[in-house]
Amino acid sequence: MNPPSAREILEIFYPYVAVNSESGTARENLAAAFFRAHFEKSPRFAGGPGFFGTHPVPADPAGRTVEWALVRGRGKRTAVLMHHFDVVEIEDYGPLGHLAFDPERLAAALRENPGSLDDESRADLESGGFIFGRGAADMKAGGAIQMALLDEAARDPYFKGNLLLIALPDEENLSAGMRAAVDLLADLKGRYGLDYVLMINSEPHQRKNADTGILSGGSIGKILPFVYVRGILAHAGKSAEGFNPLGILSRIVRGTEMSTELADCLEPEPEMSPPPTWLMARDSKEAYDVSMPLSAFGILSVQPLENRPGRVRESLLRICEAAAGEASETAVRSSRLFRSRTGRAVEESPAWTGDRKPRVLSFGSLARELRSKDEALFEKTREAAAERVRRGEPLFRAVWSLVDALAGGLGGGRPLVVTGFLPPYYPSVSHRDRPDFDAAIRSLAARLSGRARELWGQEYELESYFTGISDLSYSSILDAEGIETLIRDEMPLYGDAYSIPFGRIAGISMPCVNIGPWGKDFHKRTERVSRQDLTERTPVLLAEAVAGVLDPAGKDPF
Repeated sequence: MNPPSAREILEIFYPYVAVNSESGTARENLAAAFFRAHFEKSPRFAGGPGFFGTHPVPADPAGRTVEWALVRGRGKRTAVLMHHFDVVEIEDYGPLGHLAFDPERLAAALRENPGSLDDESRADLESGGFIFGRGAADMKAGGAIQMALLDEAARDPYFKGNLLLIALPDEENLSAGMRAAVDLLADLKGRYGLDYVLMINSEPHQRKNADTGILSGGSIGKILPFVYVRGILAHAGKSAEGFNPLGILSRIVRGTEMSTELADCLEPEPEMSPPPTWLMARDSKEAYDVSMPLSAFGILSVQPLENRPGRVRESLLRICEAAAGEASETAVRSSRLFRSRTGRAVEESPAWTGDRKPRVLSFGSLARELRSKDEALFEKTREAAAERVRRGEPLFRAVWSLVDALAGGLGGGRPLVVTGFLPPYYPSVSHRDRPDFDAAIRSLAARLSGRARELWGQEYELESYFTGISDLSYSSILDAEGIETLIRDEMPLYGDAYSIPFGRIAGISMPCVNIGPWGKDFHKRTERVSRQDLTERTPVLLAEAVAGVLDPAGKDPF
C-alpha cells in the first residue's frame, strides 16, 4: 500500500493537536469526537469499505470512550493500529499555556524569547526541523499518521487483509482506554472474523544519535508495590515505649531506592530497566503533635523487563524482613540502654516483649488471616474502602485506610509491615517472549531498517522493550491465569476500583511493535516531534509494515 502524503497527515495533525485533551478529564472526549468526525465525513466510511464506532469505557466517571475504525479487505489477516489521544497537563508552559496546543503560534512565541530554551531545543526550533506543542510528539503525531494511513487503505479497492485502528483515552494515567479496548478487540474479532497478526503503536521514540531510529518489539512493565508500616504509638519523650514506623520504612526506602536487585538487564543486548524509585513515602500524621506517628505508607515504582510480579513480591518481602529486623534491634538496644542509664527496669517496657517484634506480611496473607477470623467484617471493611474510591478519594488513600483498618483488626499491638500492589499494573511484553513472535518481529525490523537505509541513509535498531510504558502491555500475555491470581490476591480493591481482562488479553494475543516518529522532551514545555518523521519517514515505515504483514507473499508495495 502507498503511504499517505504529507498534506494529508498535516491536515489531521494540526487540528488534532489543537484539541485540548488533558488526561483524566472530560476533555479527552473532545479528542474522541474529533476522531469520530474525521471518519463520519469520509464517504469511504459511510457505506464504503470502512466501518467505525464507539466503545464506552465501563463505569467511567468522565464518560470516556474508545474510538475505532476498520477497513475490510480480502481475507482474515488483520493489523491493529493503536494510539492514545490524551495528553499530559500544560502547567509547565506557564504564561505560554494558551499556546500549548497551537504549534505555529507557540514556535513564534518561543523565538521571541530564545534564552528560555536549552541549546538543543533552541537549535531544533531555529532549524524548523521539529514541531513544538503539547501532544505534538506524545502522541498525536503518531495518531495523525495512523488516521491518514487508514484513509489510504480505504481508497484501495484491492486492499488485501484488514486494517483496524483504535484510538484510546487515559494512557497517561491508568490505561482505562486500552483495558476497555481489549473487550472491543475480542468483540470485533468475532463479529468480523478477524485474525489479528500484529499490533502497531506509534508512540514517539527517542534517539541515542540523530542517524539511528528505534523500533520497539515490546513494552516495559510497571508494578507499583506499596509498603505499609504500623508501629506502637508513644509520646516522643517516651520513645523507648513505642515503635516509630518511620524507622522501618526509611530502611526499606534506603534498601530499594535505585537498587539493581529490582532491575533487569538483558543479555547480550544493552538494555536495562530503570532502577526502582520511590514515588511517595509519608507518615499518617495530618498535623504536628508530640507523638510519633502510628503508621507510614510508601509507593515504589518498579519497571520490569523480564521480572514478574511474583519475583517483585518475594524480593520486597525479603527486604522488608531485613529492615524490620534491623529497626527492631536498634530500638531494643537503645531502649535497654536508656532504661539502664536512667535506672528503669527493662521489663517495664511493654513494647519489647518477644511477641511485639514486627511481623511482615504480604497483603494477600493479611487478608486471608482476617477472613478466617471474621469474613463478614473483612468484607464490610473492604466495601467501605471501595466506597471511598467511588466518592473520589485517591486510590492510595483508600488502600491505606483499608490496610490500616485490617492491621488494627489483628489486635495485640504488635508492629506490622504489609506490602502489596497498587494499580496500575502493566505486564511486560516483548517479541522475546515467544519464538513465533520473535521471528516475525525480527524479520519486520530487518525489512524496515533496510528500507530506511535505502531511502534516507538511516539505520533503525530493534529494542526489545519500549521503555516509556505504553498500552502495548495489553497486546498479549503469558501465564494469564497465574498472574491474575497473584494480582487479585495482592492488590487491595482489585475488582472494585480496578481490574484487567487477563483472559481476554490471552484471547486476542498478537505480536506487537512500536513504529513512531522521532520526538524529544515528552511531557515537558519543549515537547516536539521531527517534521520529517511526521510527514515522510514514519508514514513510509508504517505502510511498509502493514503491507508486509497483511500480504506476506506479495511484492514490494512500493
